[in-house]
Amino acid sequence: MYKKSVALAVSSLFFSLGAHAQQPDKAEPPSEIVQVYTEAAREVSVLDATEPNINKRIAAYDKFSFSPQLRPRLQAIFGTDKPFAPQRLPDSRGRQHYQSMLKAGSHTDKQGHAAWSDILLKGDTSAAGNQINYTGEMASLNVGVASRLQLSALRLAGSQARASDGLWYGDVNMSVARIAVEDGTAGKLLMEDLRFKTDMQRRGKTVDLAYGLSIRSAGAGGHRVERINVATRVLGMDGQVMADFTRFASSPQLQQLAPAAQTQVMLRKFKELGVALLKGGVSVVIDDISAAWRGQVASIRGRIDFAKATDAELNSLPALVKKLAVRLEVRVPVVIIEEFSRASAVKAVKSRPPAEQAANPAQMAALEQNMADKVMADIRQSGFAVVDKDEVRTVIELKNGVLTLNGKGSSMFGLKNGKLPMPPTPMPMQAR
Repeated sequence: MYKKSVALAVSSLFFSLGAHAQQPDKAEPPSEIVQVYTEAAREVSVLDATEPNINKRIAAYDKFSFSPQLRPRLQAIFGTDKPFAPQRLPDSRGRQHYQSMLKAGSHTDKQGHAAWSDILLKGDTSAAGNQINYTGEMASLNVGVASRLQLSALRLAGSQARASDGLWYGDVNMSVARIAVEDGTAGKLLMEDLRFKTDMQRRGKTVDLAYGLSIRSAGAGGHRVERINVATRVLGMDGQVMADFTRFASSPQLQQLAPAAQTQVMLRKFKELGVALLKGGVSVVIDDISAAWRGQVASIRGRIDFAKATDAELNSLPALVKKLAVRLEVRVPVVIIEEFSRASAVKAVKSRPPAEQAANPAQMAALEQNMADKVMADIRQSGFAVVDKDEVRTVIELKNGVLTLNGKGSSMFGLKNGKLPMPPTPMPMQAR
């Protein structure tokens, strides 16, 4: 799904990262780089985002010029008055080839700092302008003032085709070798080898969208998770609803609004989108959500289904709950539960007055082990999970308004034998 062109899509990603540079004082005006990006996006929005031919979109941006007032500001920050200007390369094998580059640069003012390496974009399109393959790369990006964001080795690749409904189907892949966020108070957060993927496919009148996220390691200070993986799919979305939403999101009328007004409008539209998708029925498949810690892997897998609903059912919480079917398989290593229990014991002991705290390391170790043993015993006795030698596992199910864990209805959190408490009057759910 392209609003303008490959260059504009990737430049939006780049500039939006810059826009997240933390402001030292909310009373201060935005950084110049943020103001310039906002104005540039507003001016570019005059290009026809409904043009189905990607080659014509690229040609339109090639001929486009920013206003005389904005060009000097773009030049001062980016070294060019037209960032990511497309360059036509020789055609080959029936494909049209393009390249765009933003040279390395930096900008500093009292509201923030941004520095970037060369950004190179390449793409090839079909002669009809209904297919595109593209790549992008940036060696480094540094943004910040009170806090700092550093990205290393960002890569982007995608392959998409436009269907008769106007949506662009296909996959987008992005990877970042290293992301570091440093804050003067919270310390340093480090993520390594982050990979993100989306894949949107048309299935008749419906649309399926898959998301994938993996991080080789993430952590702050001495706390580190060795691996994080998320793989989910949203199935059966109404294609016409998605197409209408996409057209609105890329409309010049929306782009012409001030950022705050855009946010308010899009929040309302997202609510309307959610309601429309629920009316048609939708499913979320969790193929894998997992994380590894000290070689131990905790995971969730399962499925959430929402059946088709009428307007009246969307305005009734009891009816809504009955439309929902959930089945989640949860697995947690015993080691992780025991370590969490020990950490809770340490925190509880340290909160006591000095006279009531453990007298020596051996006593503290005994208290930690007692807590771990008690937690594991409580899990076994509850019947809400199966405890093996190395793993605790359970199945969470919601069906016909009844929630069960390991087949047993719970009376926790206000539940009555697994039944969800319902309000005495219908609760409006539709977007207005």
